[in-house]
Amino acid sequence: MQQLVTFAAGLLRRLGGSTATDRRLSQLCFVPSSEQQHVVNLSRTQNVVVSARPGTGKTATAEAIVDANADQKIAVVTYSKRLQLETAKRLGSYAQADVFTFHGLACKLFSTQVSTDTILRDLRKSATAPSWTPPAYNIIALDELQDCTDDLFWLVCVFMSSIAHAAGGNAPRIVTLGDERQAIYGFRGADSRYLSLSPELLSPLSPYPWARAALSKSFRLSHQTSRFVNEAYLGGEEYLVGSHDGPKPLYVPANPFDHDAIAKYLIPFINEYGPERTAILTPFVRNNPSLSNLTNLLSRKYGIQIAVSISDEVVLDDLVLSGKLAVSSYHQFKGNERDLVIVYGADDGYFQFLGRDLPDDRCPNDIFVALTRARKQLIVMHDDKQAFMPFVTRRALSRTAHFVPLTSRKINERPPERRPAGPGLLLPRNVAISDMSRHVLDESLDTICKEYLETITLASPCPERSQIKAPDKVLTDPGRMRYEPVSDINGIAVVAAYEYDLQGTLATLGSKKGGEQPMVSTGDEAKAAWLCRQACEYEASISGYQSRYIQMAHHKFDWLTQQLEAAKQRLREQFRDHDKLNFEYLLGQRDFVVRDSVGVDGKEQRTKLKGRADIIQHIKPLRTLNDTPKSISPLRRATLSAPAAEETSAKPPQISEDVCLWEIKFVSQLSLEHMVQASTYAYLWAFKHKTDTLPRILLFNLCSGEKIEIKAKNGRAGLECLVEDVLKAKYSFVAEVSTNQFLKACAKTRDEVQAIWAYHSGSIVAQAEHAQ
Repeated sequence: MQQLVTFAAGLLRRLGGSTATDRRLSQLCFVPSSEQQHVVNLSRTQNVVVSARPGTGKTATAEAIVDANADQKIAVVTYSKRLQLETAKRLGSYAQADVFTFHGLACKLFSTQVSTDTILRDLRKSATAPSWTPPAYNIIALDELQDCTDDLFWLVCVFMSSIAHAAGGNAPRIVTLGDERQAIYGFRGADSRYLSLSPELLSPLSPYPWARAALSKSFRLSHQTSRFVNEAYLGGEEYLVGSHDGPKPLYVPANPFDHDAIAKYLIPFINEYGPERTAILTPFVRNNPSLSNLTNLLSRKYGIQIAVSISDEVVLDDLVLSGKLAVSSYHQFKGNERDLVIVYGADDGYFQFLGRDLPDDRCPNDIFVALTRARKQLIVMHDDKQAFMPFVTRRALSRTAHFVPLTSRKINERPPERRPAGPGLLLPRNVAISDMSRHVLDESLDTICKEYLETITLASPCPERSQIKAPDKVLTDPGRMRYEPVSDINGIAVVAAYEYDLQGTLATLGSKKGGEQPMVSTGDEAKAAWLCRQACEYEASISGYQSRYIQMAHHKFDWLTQQLEAAKQRLREQFRDHDKLNFEYLLGQRDFVVRDSVGVDGKEQRTKLKGRADIIQHIKPLRTLNDTPKSISPLRRATLSAPAAEETSAKPPQISEDVCLWEIKFVSQLSLEHMVQASTYAYLWAFKHKTDTLPRILLFNLCSGEKIEIKAKNGRAGLECLVEDVLKAKYSFVAEVSTNQFLKACAKTRDEVQAIWAYHSGSIVAQAEHAQ
């Protein structure tokens, strides 16, 4: 049968590329599994909740549903742009199917650009009436619903009710898909119960009966990997079913800093499967010296091409990944797969340093995600100083994996005693200001910023045609079509170029004040290339990851010449020639105390804050603003020390008109994270200078020219509270709300949507009566 399908597929390809031909080819080449066909059959007359395990073919199931309902309009809504593009490509030959991201769906519903959750939330608060023009869909498939948030659920309700209104009251059928064990975005407000409780949540919007189905057979995972995960990490539960034979997983205890031994062990596997089919996954990439040293060794000594993604917020770029070994965090690699996957962090160290607030008697979801990315060979690297995870036994490991120690140290099978998981704050020893507000709910940041900050837009974003659009990646190897990301290099190079033109120094690139400055090439093109190369080297030294710099050794670094001059000019316009500017200004506080937060030792928790402000500008003498201060709320007054509260209530916040703190960005859009970062630097500046007087706080986007002044409502004391609240929001564990509370909140969200329709319907009726 398979030979017949292959022959037919080849024949149809030779016939041409018409839509009808493509569809016939798709039908011939794709045969749904029995589980997928069961979902298709149910969706013809019912709503369906589909528990789809890793690699079980959710996109293929969506295609099967579309193919089986040729006379019905179908919408598929996905969580990510990448998945939307993949699904749209697969369904491209089906005229009756549309594929949206949640944000793209909001754009269509409200005829406005919605690119972030913050914009979506503002749209929700405005209570704007949606507008939907046909088609009126018969079936709506909601993918990755375990990652749904309250705002996205609100959007789903708006979409469903809009379709029903457009169809004269006829509601569509619903298929929800996802996997509760792959719910890893709780820090964004996601809740897997939007998937598991779909019937209770969505029945008021669709009257059809509900059925449950499972996709358990993974077309990605081998029988051996499935057995390993089931027995060693899931306590023997038969959660995963493999589809093919493969090698046993390898469990490798090692000293993570013995890079030579680890590299020698891994290289034969990397060469066998190919770097382009290999991934190294870790809980975090940033500030991970053991991992950066390993990747540097793989690049320098073994010539392995590597793509390192340091930021969780940036979507993995296929062009950058192509032909390279991928180094990524668990979160960022979700939805991806490779033949060889090397997983770090699946030992008890995870609970000591990252999952300190999680119950340690079950497999964390992000560990589960990491362990289920390998198509063929899975290698689990175990830190030899750590015990096994509490629920993992040596017996289960020995039965399902090859145990290959690269160390003589005996692995402790019993993890240390620790405090039971529960609500509360657990601060790390060090916090980088640039990381402080990452993975904090936008809604939380919005609330915090509104309480302590006021903003004044000094310059709005310029029109699209006037924005400085520097390349975000460049072709570095035309023969093999290899690309490298450069957006971070662009921002560093522009500020460095301005600094050098202004005062002949390069603190932006790490040169010490008063020290010997490097010789900069002359001529616009040569200078731009030199600065970009130096920015690339500087970023490598700061991040610790050298692979990109090594891989770009023979590149001309010639992509920024034209944009560099425009960006420098945009910066020049912000400053006067006689102003004194300090670049990359080091700031920190060794012992920042978060008040009203008791640690395991019974003492207030504290951490070390550190970072570098982009520019400190010195202008003219100090003065005190005469504006009437905003009073501190009673709730916040209690958190301030008595002297600080009295001082703030007695006189207005002081702002130094002769000192401005600038945070410079080269991004498509400024965010709340940027505001928190700039405000924290301002607090640290006042702390360093032992003054209650704050600098002016200016946030500037080189790309768009947008400039925002940030004012602290309650001076230094208020900014200190802002820092405390952000740290609490990031590092506190909040107990999950009960199912009853969750259902009530969802009912409230549905009522909110119905109120929008009722209000605007009433307005239309009133207008019609008035016209008569």
